[in-house]
Amino acid sequence: MRSLKLVISDAHEGLKAAVRKVISASWQRCRVHFMRNALVHAPAGQRRIVSVLIATIFAQTTERAARDQWRTVADQLR
Repeated sequence: MRSLKLVISDAHEGLKAAVRKVISASWQRCRVHFMRNALVHAPAGQRRIVSVLIATIFAQTTERAARDQWRTVADQLR
């Protein structure tokens, strides 16, 4: 690789620091790891609906729409 611009991974702090310092690239949280981490906090019987609600955030077509949907879903899950 010559010019790495984006690294997508789990949220391991050491990996995030290495991406910033060594590779000088941007970092983004992996959607699969994010979903797994979020679902751990949901009751087993409600994980499907929580998963569907979170998926609506990723389905948005603009950053603004995703942020708005994030707030809506967070309010619903509270």
